[in-house]
Amino acid sequence: MCCIKYLAASAVFFISFALPAPALADVRLVQLANEGVILSSADTRVMIDGMVVEPYSIYAGLPADAAADYQRAAGVFEGIDLALVSHRHHDHNQPSFACDFMKNSSDTDLVTSRQVIDLMREKCRGFVATSNRIRRIDPQPGQPVRISKGGAVVTVMRLSHGKRRYASIDHFGHLVEIGGKRILHIGDAAMDPEVFAESGLEDAVLDAVLIPIWFFQPGPGEAIVRDYLAAKTQIAVQVPPDEMAEARSYLADKYPGVRLLEPLEEIVLPGGETAAEP
Repeated sequence: MCCIKYLAASAVFFISFALPAPALADVRLVQLANEGVILSSADTRVMIDGMVVEPYSIYAGLPADAAADYQRAAGVFEGIDLALVSHRHHDHNQPSFACDFMKNSSDTDLVTSRQVIDLMREKCRGFVATSNRIRRIDPQPGQPVRISKGGAVVTVMRLSHGKRRYASIDHFGHLVEIGGKRILHIGDAAMDPEVFAESGLEDAVLDAVLIPIWFFQPGPGEAIVRDYLAAKTQIAVQVPPDEMAEARSYLADKYPGVRLLEPLEEIVLPGGETAAEP
């Protein structure tokens, strides 16, 4: 099933060759810290930017009880099949905690960039060197990588983090197909229309999308949201704790349909409803 227009020419990398069944199912979405999210449907669980435990800069870490579950790969963190990371910044992935999680969650495959894996190697060199559950990918502009595990297929696309000091950062967006739903996570993609014009996303049909809060402020982000990130469920993420009340008030006034979730808050995308192509 093609999700974005250039997929036919894309590079392909499979964790598993079993593609998900097309049947619709409820998809549960749990907000973690910052842009962290867990997507669950039937027997498959996918986590993106979820290996963040401690606060970093102005951004939050996990609540104490969730941090304890994280260390044991228990509770909401139990049974993660596939872990994905958008980029190396510590408000999206914390190397020591990534090492802890991968050691304690024995069935999880981690698929991400060389830069993320290199930072992990500094904290758990022997584990990274010997684990067959840590996979490096390198999608290029116009050449996304498709990966699958269990009932999920993920299209990983390169989305620039920005220019100058951000230009060298390997940064990925993830389009997750699970339970008949299509959920997009753009990480910290540059708020630049050219980045999204080259992404292929103008043809994507999305059920849900996670969008950094600054895209909703006056400026180029508004047009990007309109032209590339339309979905029935839009979720604002990466909101500092001290700005939650202000952000909630702003969204209620300017974007009343946009959700803003608390850490560990869960929403359900019902299986009987889908924005997928007929």
